[in-house]
Amino acid sequence: MPWTPNILTNVGDIKVAQTALQPFLKTLLPVAASPRNFSPSPADKGDMIRVPIIGAPAASSDFEGDYTSNSGADIQTVPVVLNRHKYKTVHVTATEAADTALNVLETLVVSAAQQLAIDVVQDIFTAITAAAYGASAIPALAPADFNYKAVLGVREACALAKMPVSERSLILDSSYYTNLLADDVVAKSFNLNLSAPGVVEGEVKRLAGFNVYETLAIPLTQDSLCGFAAHPSGLAIAMRYLQPVAQYEEAARSPIRSRA
Repeated sequence: MPWTPNILTNVGDIKVAQTALQPFLKTLLPVAASPRNFSPSPADKGDMIRVPIIGAPAASSDFEGDYTSNSGADIQTVPVVLNRHKYKTVHVTATEAADTALNVLETLVVSAAQQLAIDVVQDIFTAITAAAYGASAIPALAPADFNYKAVLGVREACALAKMPVSERSLILDSSYYTNLLADDVVAKSFNLNLSAPGVVEGEVKRLAGFNVYETLAIPLTQDSLCGFAAHPSGLAIAMRYLQPVAQYEEAARSPIRSRA
């Protein structure tokens, strides 16, 4: 008998999808540091999507009788080709579901969704290379040496590179992020409330002007990337719902790719 995929049509299946959504979105959080062009409109693999990027504004003008001079803004579009289509398949037989009290389908879907998100983010981060962005602006550091002072060094490097102060983000491998939690300056910043996210959840949302993101998805590359500072003008991301073809039982929105 041919295998057929699960069809999400009832309340139980919707609950499974909703349960899996939270870890999926949390893993994708570092993507928030970049401009995105996401849409439910279908597209085919190989299609080109334009992602708008707003550059730095021009200098202000002295008033000379009207406000029309220097009114333009630099809005660029970066072409992103949809050349990836990541997916994960989960299948549970009726016998497997009946043989255990554990909600097997829900557990498998949550795990698969999280792994899918890791794979998608990792694919995006393959665009972060020395060839595309230049050599590292700070000396190499081991995880044990990464602290608040090192973050200030990253901040200084961003200033020297004329990166706009607003909307800066810092994306860190988990080992560097973890050591940052133990830094004395960072730890003391939560003294007013011992149940603050830094103590209970292990979260540092903002530090030294950066939105901070922890990730397990930084790829192992020849550049030994372990983290990077980002600004929305530095990386464009696009995604579209893959155009269904014959014999599709279910379809999902997952083609995604980045371009430096």
